[in-house]
Amino acid sequence: MIIDVNAWAGHWSTLPIEGGIAAVRASLKAVGVDRICLSPLDAAWCPNPHLHNAKVYAAARQFDDIDPVPVLDPTIPTWRDELADALTQPRVRLVKLLPTYSPYDLSAADELFAAFAQSRLAVIIQTRLDDPRHQHPLAQVPDLPADAVADVAARHPGLTVIVGGPTWTAIRGLRERLLSLPNLYADVSQADGMNSLKIFVAEGLTSKLLFGSHAPLFVPFSALARVVNDLNDDDVAAILGKNAARILGL
Repeated sequence: MIIDVNAWAGHWSTLPIEGGIAAVRASLKAVGVDRICLSPLDAAWCPNPHLHNAKVYAAARQFDDIDPVPVLDPTIPTWRDELADALTQPRVRLVKLLPTYSPYDLSAADELFAAFAQSRLAVIIQTRLDDPRHQHPLAQVPDLPADAVADVAARHPGLTVIVGGPTWTAIRGLRERLLSLPNLYADVSQADGMNSLKIFVAEGLTSKLLFGSHAPLFVPFSALARVVNDLNDDDVAAILGKNAARILGL
């Protein structure tokens, strides 16, 4: 089974993309993805990202291979209502935070993290949506340090925490914390360094890595190739799906 823990649907202001739900799903199915954890891309630039979660809930009702991943924001006073709504939706196992787009410090979200843990939801905290080198000069969004996400996992040991969109150097720099924190994982959607996955596996990180495509901002085939090239079958199977299935209860 291939599980994509970090896919999107929607529009992006600086890049023409095929971001419709049907188009994103078709592009992922074409490379063999079985389950799509889908978030609303429009939430990134919206003052209230909660307004776009209904789109992925509707997608999950239409397609049984889409698991909706709503975006929650602890600075919006209605986050408790949004979380309660998420818990009534089909197949919500994972929620996403975009702290560099609201923006807020992750320490401001501790009450939200505690609520996630109590509800048995995992969280993916996005460290990068767009390479800062490609951003419009008047719309700069710096990367979130991966260590800040690891700090969340350390403060909330009962919560499964995924570092979303880290660069390959960020993952490598996080190695010791990934190995020491049993609830901390990283998706490899933006780990595009030379032989990056081969290096991670050699350093003992296989069980900590999750497949993500970052579609439609990235090409799904490239995300898949990053994992399957140069790795043995057991490591490929773990990263493409077994790890996500285990931590998300699939």
